[in-house]
This record gives sequence, C-alpha cells and structure tokens, in this order.
Amino acid sequence: MGNLHPSRIERPELNERELSYIVLHTHFTRKQINDFYVRFLSYYPRGYVNFDQFCDLYCDELKHLYNSRPLLERIFHHIDTDKNGQLNFKEILFFKAINMPETDIDEKFRWIFFLYDTNHDHQIDKHEFINLCHFAYYIHGKLLTTKRLYELNNLFEKFDIDDNQQLNCNEFTELCKQCTDLLELITPMFTNTKWNTKKDHHLPKYSTTTTTNELTSDRIEYLMKRTKFTREQILNYYESFRCRCRSGRLSKSEFIKFYQKLLQSNSAETYCEFLFRAFDSLSNNGFIEFDEYLIAIYIHSNASTAREKLEWLYKAYDRDDDGFISYNEINQIVHALFILYGIDREKHSVAYVAYDIMATLDLNDDDKISKQEFMNILKHKELTSFLAPSLVKQS
Repeated sequence: MGNLHPSRIERPELNERELSYIVLHTHFTRKQINDFYVRFLSYYPRGYVNFDQFCDLYCDELKHLYNSRPLLERIFHHIDTDKNGQLNFKEILFFKAINMPETDIDEKFRWIFFLYDTNHDHQIDKHEFINLCHFAYYIHGKLLTTKRLYELNNLFEKFDIDDNQQLNCNEFTELCKQCTDLLELITPMFTNTKWNTKKDHHLPKYSTTTTTNELTSDRIEYLMKRTKFTREQILNYYESFRCRCRSGRLSKSEFIKFYQKLLQSNSAETYCEFLFRAFDSLSNNGFIEFDEYLIAIYIHSNASTAREKLEWLYKAYDRDDDGFISYNEINQIVHALFILYGIDREKHSVAYVAYDIMATLDLNDDDKISKQEFMNILKHKELTSFLAPSLVKQS
C-alpha cells in the first residue's frame, strides 16, 4: 500500500539523553515514554500539535466549563516552551505528566503560579491576581460579586508577607491552600488532584510577626515526623538551643557563626548567605527559629537521606525560587565556593567551572537545572563533593 506517512520515516527516534531527561522529570517508565511516542507519531506524523488539535485533545476533559477555550489558549501558550506556535512530543508529554495524580502537589502549585504569572517576572502582582480571579469566574460562568472581590483583595493583602504588592510562588501557594474555592476555579485542568492532602494536614502554622517559644505537643509531633528524631532528642536539642539563644531565635550573623563551625571554616560567610535563606523557610522572617535550627541539625545528620539533603541544598541554590537553577545562580554559587575552599580565582576561572557544571547537569540543554536534574548529581562524586561541602561528610 506504500508509505502513508513519508515524513514519519525522517523523524528521529528519542535519543538516550532525551529519554533520560524525560524519565528524570516524570513518573513515566522508558517503555511508557516510547509507547507514547509511537502513538503520538501515529496521530501526528509531522511531530507536532497545533492549537486546534490541542483543543480536540482536551476539550472533553474541560466540557464542564462554561467556556474552556480561553483556558486552553492560556495552557497552550504556557506549555509551548519554544514559542513556535505548536507543541512537540516533549511539551505534550510534560503537560500530561503534570496532570498525573503521582506528580507532587508542590510541583502542580508551581506550574499554576507560572501559568498565571502573565508578565513572567516570577511574581503575581495585584493586577494579575485580580485578572486571574475574573478569568476563573468567567470560564466557569460564575459572577464575581463586589463582595467576593473585596474578600479576595483582602486575601491578597494577607498573604503579601513582605508588603510589596506582589506574591511570590510560596505566598501564592499558601493563598491557594487557604482559599480552596478559588483554587478549584483556577485549576479545572487538575480534576484528579486532592489539594487537602494529609501531607499538609495538622502541620503547625507559622507567623512572620510572632515567635512561638513554647514547644507544644503539636510542634513536637510535627518535628518528629519532619526529622525522625525522637521526642527525647528534640527536647534535648530544644534545651540546648534555649541555653545558647536566649531570644529563642538566631539572627543571620549568629547563624553564620553557627554554620561556620559546622563547615569548620572561617571563610564561609558568602556561602552561608545561600544557606540562610534555605533554613529560614518555615517562618521566612529573617531569623532562624528552633524548628528551622532543628531541621539544620537533621539535614546534616546521618538520619536524613541523600535525597532530603539534596532537596534542601537545591532550595538554597535556587535563589529566585523559580524552580530552576540558572547559569547566573551557578556562577554565584561557584564564586562563594571558591572563597570557601580558598581557590585562587586568578588561576582558576569561576565562569569556566560554572559552565562545566551546567554542561554536566543540564540534560536537555535549556540553560537551567531543574530539581530532578540536580538530584542526578549523585552520579558525579567529585561534583557532589564540590557543590555540597556541608553534606558530604556526616558527623
């Protein structure tokens, strides 16, 4: 009968690098990916999907909406990462992956955040927030009343912790968790997600304006789950912390002194600037509370897993909290590590080492390192030793 799809013969197979990258970033097996690829090419022999075809793919899943087309347009342009007006196999597959029930909820929240960050500045300002509220109510055919809009405005103000009229990804996530009715409206593409997961249930609430000095039963229970320390160990650490730190929290300068002792280096101040932000993650108030201090102890103990250590270190190195480590961020990290190790920057190039790290870890050559790519660092012992000086040797 001849070749019905001559162009398909010219389509290259997925190479090993592409396969490794997809496996690393999704829950799909190699067999599933190859099966998806064969099926994709059988339906789309040219190797891409245009907007109308994308609508045909997903319109049934969104048929409960009053008007799904605006949402489909927004999603299409968001997942069209190379901005060529069409979706290739990997772009379609990664959207499928983010929809899977197995995908971490924090990853879903981050995806949602960037979907609605229309000016791509890694912040959602008041104007963008109000627009997404109107957008969400419109696609569901609901009326956004003046009273409800007032409530949503107040919610924005409440979670704008640094009072800069913008929400970063963490603030936006916390707002969504608090306002579940809005969350359901802005995420109709995630019909299989249970947002009120047990993972976040009964965790203590942290305030950026108050400190909790009493070690309550709820806090102890949370810390036991978070660190795997026993109740007795936590109480001992708490007593030691309170004796050393009368105020009940560490300032940045106090933290740097504490961490320099862990690193056994007096040249660690620049590097510790990166780590401080990662530890100040529960309260995000510019101080290290006991809970954060205990997690610091746990991360550096043999009790924590290699994955926990690297996830924490990734958070420290992702300075703008956009979910990726860019070349500029790697460059800053290498600069700090050169100072920490006492490496002569005239004999050895910071830029070259940063470029070499990017070339090693950036599997898909998009000039940024995802969390999953960073976790792959364990395959490179020398690189792990260089990038994770505080985590390699455990006491």
